[in-house]
Amino acid sequence: MALSIKNREVEELARELARSRGISVTEAIRQSLESEIALDSVISWPNESDLIIKLREISDRAGRIPERDNPMTEDEILGYDEFGIPTR
Repeated sequence: MALSIKNREVEELARELARSRGISVTEAIRQSLESEIALDSVISWPNESDLIIKLREISDRAGRIPERDNPMTEDEILGYDEFGIPTR
């Protein structure tokens, strides 16, 4: 199946997202569409608190963080060595 994008701005945005995530344009578009569909499926209550809105925004941003090739361990993140001694 083919999809033809005839809007230069949309095409540039898709390429920019793909570059920033290190993925193909097709994958960037797929991820973006899935994310938007998921957001649309969430029920938004009229009196939703600011905290809930902020937490959703944080969750959305965290979901877009690319995975690292050599991620740090929990101890490395907290600053402890393998013996539980602080390294900082």
